[in-house]
Amino acid sequence: MSTKKPGGHPARAGRAEDAREARRAKAAALRQRELARERSRRVVLVSLVVVVVLALVAVVAVVVVRANRDDPAAAQAVPPSAAAQGAGYVLPGTPAAGAPTVDIWLDYQCPYCKEFEDAAGDAYVELAASGQAEVVVHTLTFLDGNLGNDASQRAAEAAAAADAQGRFVEYTEVVFAHQPEREGTGYTDAQLRQFAQDAGVPDLAAWEAAYEGHAYRDHVRAVADSMRANDVSGTPTVTVTPPGGEKRAIPAEELLGADPAGALQRAVTAATVAP
Repeated sequence: MSTKKPGGHPARAGRAEDAREARRAKAAALRQRELARERSRRVVLVSLVVVVVLALVAVVAVVVVRANRDDPAAAQAVPPSAAAQGAGYVLPGTPAAGAPTVDIWLDYQCPYCKEFEDAAGDAYVELAASGQAEVVVHTLTFLDGNLGNDASQRAAEAAAAADAQGRFVEYTEVVFAHQPEREGTGYTDAQLRQFAQDAGVPDLAAWEAAYEGHAYRDHVRAVADSMRANDVSGTPTVTVTPPGGEKRAIPAEELLGADPAGALQRAVTAATVAP
């Protein structure tokens, strides 16, 4: 008489255990694949969110820049030292009775203007400060067309932004002091920003906003458009007008000669009307 041991046949029990292990392994592999797919979905989702956010930021930046550049009110701003849009900058000082008006026409890329500025810049600023003349400086941009850049326009807009904070004279001095040796090289935006700091502009953030927003773009263009009406065909041009008298241009050979400051002083003295 035979007897059966508990647990069944050992071979069948082994195969059953192997099957359970295989099922557990398969389930674990499926879970890993699902976790991997979930991680991939999260990465893709996060990437898409980042791309959308960056795109929105770019759109907002473009809209803000365009709004600043195309804002009619901003584009029509007039620097405080100019009497009206397209007028020159009246330098600080109170003209005495009978004092003439000196109009100076400059282009920030003009090498002859730098030569005149180096020789007579302090002199014409002093003429205004001492009341010997009303001195008006006009910033032109015609050399942009000749040289194939826009450095004169940008420098003139930068100077206008400096004038908004009472630093037109200082900014003009710094620009000419750093004029490139090679005509046509122009000025970079970074240089014009540094010039504002060097000129002592107190609120650089406000200057930057005016410069980047082209607040004085139309004013600078209007100054350029006034050349023909004032019989100006090149730079530097300096005219002296006595009260109620006829305008006289100082000859170029005197402006760029051995003593430009002396020539300017003599012209002012001759045009002064005794009270």
